[in-house]
Amino acid sequence: MKRLGEQQKTGNKQATGRRPRNFSLNTKKLPEDKVYVTKSMTSVEEAVEAKMAEVEPKFLGIKMVKYGTEGKRNVWVPCYYMVYDFDITPTFFNKAGAFNRNGTLGVVYDANQMHASHYDVLTDGDIPMQEKRVDDMEGVILPDNGTLEEIIKSAEYSIRRQVLFKAYKTMDSNLNQLKLVKFYRQACELELSFKDRTYIKYAYLDDYGVKNERARGLKTRLNPTI
Repeated sequence: MKRLGEQQKTGNKQATGRRPRNFSLNTKKLPEDKVYVTKSMTSVEEAVEAKMAEVEPKFLGIKMVKYGTEGKRNVWVPCYYMVYDFDITPTFFNKAGAFNRNGTLGVVYDANQMHASHYDVLTDGDIPMQEKRVDDMEGVILPDNGTLEEIIKSAEYSIRRQVLFKAYKTMDSNLNQLKLVKFYRQACELELSFKDRTYIKYAYLDDYGVKNERARGLKTRLNPTI
């Protein structure tokens, strides 16, 4: 199976924020026939069941919405794990620097659907990944739907607008990329229908799926898509 996407990268810039536990600036560069993946923790059936329970909520035991399943397939979703140091220096009422802030934060960017999710790197450290041969990846390896430049630009805008602005009420922030690693998440792609519309949903098999995504920091999508 042909490998898709960019090579993994790491930043070599000087860090300024508080370092999280279990975090490393260095990432092993893999040969062309291998990629990084998250470890699958559940079966396809369990992942699909959990996803359907999320999209078909119940009230008093009755489903509020009922989707039809038009199709499903096993896929590998391309993602980018990014870690940044941030530095905030407000320009108004801050002559003494009393409102300056700095720190470290992480983001996971879904390069298939082109959206970012905040990852709590300070609490959880690096995302555990393992190496996998491309030829051993059963299913379809989905491509990136944007260039690496577009992905980074979108991720950094999401960080400034949806994370730092909400916390500190300013867009005057500087970002220093410490780490950039491409990896894949195994999932079951579901084509669901409701009335005359169809929707694509993903039931992930790793520890960042429906059951644990809130606890592991991936619940908050920064720039949601319909």
